[in-house]
Amino acid sequence: MPNPLAFSTLACPEWPAEMVIEKAAAFGYDALEWRGGSDGHVPPGMAPARLAALRRQQDEAGLRALAVTAYTSFVSESAAKRQAALDHLRAHCEVAAALGAPFVRAFLNENERVAAEPAHYFDRIARCLETAAEFAAEMGVSIAVEPHDEFIHSPTVAALLALAPHPALGVIWDIANTYAAGETQAEGFDHLRSRLSYVQVKDGVGQRPNWRLSPLGQGHVPVARAITRLLGSGYLGGFSVEWERAWHPELDPAEVALPAARQTLQAWLAAGAHPRPLPASAGDPAR
Repeated sequence: MPNPLAFSTLACPEWPAEMVIEKAAAFGYDALEWRGGSDGHVPPGMAPARLAALRRQQDEAGLRALAVTAYTSFVSESAAKRQAALDHLRAHCEVAAALGAPFVRAFLNENERVAAEPAHYFDRIARCLETAAEFAAEMGVSIAVEPHDEFIHSPTVAALLALAPHPALGVIWDIANTYAAGETQAEGFDHLRSRLSYVQVKDGVGQRPNWRLSPLGQGHVPVARAITRLLGSGYLGGFSVEWERAWHPELDPAEVALPAARQTLQAWLAAGAHPRPLPASAGDPAR
């Protein structure tokens, strides 16, 4: 199925995994971006029997797993810390393979600040990512880097990925992160398109450090224009709604936000498949 619609289980931390599947099917989603880590729905080390049961329930509900999200950092000078991050990522690859997810999300410096320009860390990060891509490929999955923190800017991530050309290594485009970082949409897309694994979708107002989430379609992020750009390029990958309620419990609950987000996203996809021409003076619509 081209362009499956998913949501991150970051939206529903209070639901057990079995309920996530039930609700996803009821809301009309096609896939799930499963949150890993110690607080996620599919943590590393989950019993194989439980993973197999979730996979069966997924299949019976007509759903697929889009990705499993890990929490990694590869910037440390400590080889032991970098190896621990690789071990953490390997465990998530095992979970992804069990659930049938093609991607495992990786951060470059999750919860670890960098003291120098990002390029200072490129060599050690690239070596780690190449190693991760090797073992991921052996399990039939790929690593998808999420631009974030000091590595949020797409030219930075593109330059890093050029040092790690393994085919089982790609990147996530979070359209809102591009906007919040002050980049144009063209910059984000053009730098990441050749390695694009899947797309995360959210909306909000303001830019860093004043970024604030809003329901999809009620913020300032030009998500619809990004979708038109992606579909026009022939993009067939997934779109995953990232409703960050685990971090922001004041947000609408998942049973309110997720059906509304899917309806909005589906309308944008339909419109993006048959875009109206822009006036010559429209310029770049990213901001």
